[in-house]
Amino acid sequence: MWYSGATFLIPLMEVAPLRSIRRLALPLAVGLACGAALPAAAGGSRPALKPTDPPKPAAFTRHVVDGALQGAAFSVASDVSGDRRPEIVATGFGTIVPGGPAPSGEVAVYKMGRDIDTWAKERVFGPEAGIAYPNEPAAADFDRDGDADIAVPGGFFQCAPAKCGSLTWWEQTRKGWERHDLVAPGTQPLFYHGAVPVDFDRDGRLDLVTIGESFPAPVALLPGRAPSNAWVQVFRGKRGGGFATEPVTLGAGGGALPEVADIDRDGDLDVASAQYFQSGASYVWLENLGGGRYTTHTIDTTQGRSIQIKLVRNLRGDRRDVWVASNHTNTAFPPGSSDPVSQVVTYAVPKDPRQAWTPTSISEGITARPRPGQAAPGVIGDGDIDGDGDLDIAVSGDGDPRLFWLEQRGDGSFATHVLAEGHGQAGGAIVADLDRDRRNDLAFSVYELNSVVVFTRSGGGKVPAKP
Repeated sequence: MWYSGATFLIPLMEVAPLRSIRRLALPLAVGLACGAALPAAAGGSRPALKPTDPPKPAAFTRHVVDGALQGAAFSVASDVSGDRRPEIVATGFGTIVPGGPAPSGEVAVYKMGRDIDTWAKERVFGPEAGIAYPNEPAAADFDRDGDADIAVPGGFFQCAPAKCGSLTWWEQTRKGWERHDLVAPGTQPLFYHGAVPVDFDRDGRLDLVTIGESFPAPVALLPGRAPSNAWVQVFRGKRGGGFATEPVTLGAGGGALPEVADIDRDGDLDVASAQYFQSGASYVWLENLGGGRYTTHTIDTTQGRSIQIKLVRNLRGDRRDVWVASNHTNTAFPPGSSDPVSQVVTYAVPKDPRQAWTPTSISEGITARPRPGQAAPGVIGDGDIDGDGDLDIAVSGDGDPRLFWLEQRGDGSFATHVLAEGHGQAGGAIVADLDRDRRNDLAFSVYELNSVVVFTRSGGGKVPAKP
């Protein structure tokens, strides 16, 4: 999608701004068995569960939310309207012309109507905003007025010479969406793929934790530190809401989509990330030493360039937390490629998390197409996909044009299933109950189809999806 079936018509309409939120809930055909169960780091907030096998295999039906989102890229599920039902927030890059200037993209909120085939579309912004490559959005109440606002990181290496990187947040108001620039396009050399709303410094205010990247040239940001292609930054929350426009740069390393958690269990928050543009490791984490001091540790160097690592609490039902990660490689191109196998792996945090973590593969058969600009797999999501009460993993093939889901079996191993063919370079991998039928759905934003699609389930188990 960014590193590297049949459709049908549905009603799609523009609507007035979504507002008046009172409570925001922040998100989140072939079977190949693999991935033995392994112990994981202690902790986790999900209740204990025992991996099971559903009595009837799950089957899925595809629905088109929007078949005309040009350059469909990233998507998340979040309650933006305040009705306790998650909407889909998706970004579109626009129409990219090889060798041409970067187009300005858009962000839209999709709210389900009377059924899963009826959706209302509200644009947060369109091409007139001048934001190139709007990446993964994040929704939270940034201004403390009771409704959800949306942060949008932007930019990519293809337009880095024009300093196209950006970070904006969009305030939901009665008149529409009001723009706030933290990093205005054209002002600095970094671009941003993800921003995590979290009270990082524990002062009671939401901050934005992000990673600014550059390519091919590294950038020097901290005195006495070598230039880097990735820098972890925090935009501190302000007393009255919103954020300081001058970031605090914490340290070098990481990239792509940061994940914030207390990795070393010392009571403060750290940052983990996959690395793609920054060389030297596949995954890293930035330790918060306290007193404004941070240091970067290597998680794994064996997976090649990578796209995402995320914390999945109580993955195997043993009250232990596991990190799930997807690399981003191509073993088929160029000929003789030395890239590691394209796969999803799990990590248990070792007793000393500063030591190397050991990967365990839980996927099979994911392979990027043998041509330039392709790598696999892509982004991942987690939830009970087949209704049997345990947690499974949704996977975008990205440079592999298939969508996958990894079914957790009763013994804690995983089986790789193809959800759909012909959905290349997809974002999202959303696992959420979008239609409130107490079954989780899967949603993806598919670049090569200019579409946002949802898959609903029949069959499988009868364990209700958690709200």
